[in-house]
Amino acid sequence: MRKKILQIYLILLLAGIFGFFIFLGSYALLDVDETRYVHMAEQMFKTKDFMTLYLNGDYFFEKPPMFFWLECFSFKIFGSINEFTARLPIVLLSFLPVSLLFDLCRRVKNIKFAFICTLTLLTSFEYVILSKIAILDSVFTSFLTASCLCYLYTFYVKNKNKKYFWYLTYIFSALAILTKGLPGIAIPVLLIGITSFIFKTQKESIKYSSLGIILFLLITLPWHIIMLKMYNSYFFEEYIYKHHILRFLGSPVIDRTKPWYFYLETLLWGFLPHIFVFISYLADKIRKTKANPLPQLFAFKFLGYNIITALIILVFFSISKGKLATYILPLYPFLSVVTGFIWLEYINKDNIFIKYALLSFNIFIAAATVAACFAKLVLPSDIYCSFKPVQITFILLCMPFAVYNIFLIYKNYRLKLFISLCFFTSLFIGILTPVIYNFNYSFGQNDLMLYAKSAKDENKTISTYLTGKKYSLLFYSGLSYIDYKLEKDNKWFIKELNKKNNILIVRNKDLKNLPSNIKIAEKGRKYSVIEK
Repeated sequence: MRKKILQIYLILLLAGIFGFFIFLGSYALLDVDETRYVHMAEQMFKTKDFMTLYLNGDYFFEKPPMFFWLECFSFKIFGSINEFTARLPIVLLSFLPVSLLFDLCRRVKNIKFAFICTLTLLTSFEYVILSKIAILDSVFTSFLTASCLCYLYTFYVKNKNKKYFWYLTYIFSALAILTKGLPGIAIPVLLIGITSFIFKTQKESIKYSSLGIILFLLITLPWHIIMLKMYNSYFFEEYIYKHHILRFLGSPVIDRTKPWYFYLETLLWGFLPHIFVFISYLADKIRKTKANPLPQLFAFKFLGYNIITALIILVFFSISKGKLATYILPLYPFLSVVTGFIWLEYINKDNIFIKYALLSFNIFIAAATVAACFAKLVLPSDIYCSFKPVQITFILLCMPFAVYNIFLIYKNYRLKLFISLCFFTSLFIGILTPVIYNFNYSFGQNDLMLYAKSAKDENKTISTYLTGKKYSLLFYSGLSYIDYKLEKDNKWFIKELNKKNNILIVRNKDLKNLPSNIKIAEKGRKYSVIEK
């Protein structure tokens, strides 16, 4: 028994290392959000102004400061500002819900169930990928899911320990507020309200609310009060009205309007490879019962809690008209429990629907690997040059695992199949992440980083014309301000062209529309530096 437990911990450790930590600082920060937020944290660290956020020389009242405080703490500990120190606190914090999930599932059922649920989360494609980049949504997810999981703990701990998890629920909710604002309290309140009504626990919810609310206010109010005193109505209009209420309602304040089913589409790739098991199980249950399969899942109360939590998160963010794929991250820990239950049932008892779904997935991987061998014949030469570093790694990694998994399916080694599939996902994400991102940079960001570093070395300023706001220029140049011109303006263009010690960047596709007396100083794949 002890040997099996050690094997479980070793597999989880390897999945964490390969999926989350390997090559963490070996690839550049991503445009737009990662470079933007890390640049802001760098400015906070250098100026020692830990209250007000600034972006490109102006106030930034879109988000609270928790993410930036964590970044500054990392910069202080390591004494440097780079890709690794920017991403490490985000990755470490992402293991907070992972640890809570494992312990809670172990308490509720057994260590095998905990292992399956946790490994499912550790190999959920979007959760792993986005936990490795320095963005607010990853930090928000860690605190929000920790709050919800601590609330679920209250149903499974001794009465004398309930209060501690109630208070942790409020504390983590407060930290989520300080990371991303009102969703940090809206979702826990909805969860507590709905489950208290369904499972008749209103008295317990009220019993611990007084001190919990006090703890919540002690954490959230100080920064908000200071900012309101410093900036009065301007802070309220920008932070509360514009970036909370209007964005939720889908106002054009930010162009992220998506249809209500956007997150269902996101899950099709974000929950790989486990989405095949999830969908095939539901399809099989619907086929057999001719009805909704949810009542069968609710038969195990813990699954009921997780289904409710997952549905609250999914519906809350689906109602909002402003959507991004990153918003759905808090869903994955609770979806992993539901899928862990499905995996456990499949491991114990064969299911032909799940079997053929997994077989189809692995055949697709094998076919994609074969197709990758002939990429040079079908891809344009410039794209193939960027894809070539990925090609060999992709083929050598994917083909053996696809073949091995098909063999395991044929032999009905279902637990080994689960572990193999998860191990493959961890390796794939860990090894190919920097390769895939470097492939992505080749379509323009490499140009910008090169020009930014050149400006830094030559002590020059930067301005851009019709490129949009590319914050990799800010971070990699070390400048605190860049003049981004977003609309056509010939007078501005001539002025910047004549400015001394300045780099003027344009998109290659706009070169034909510029005055004829310019020349190209440097030309990249998507962007160029121009001069008279």
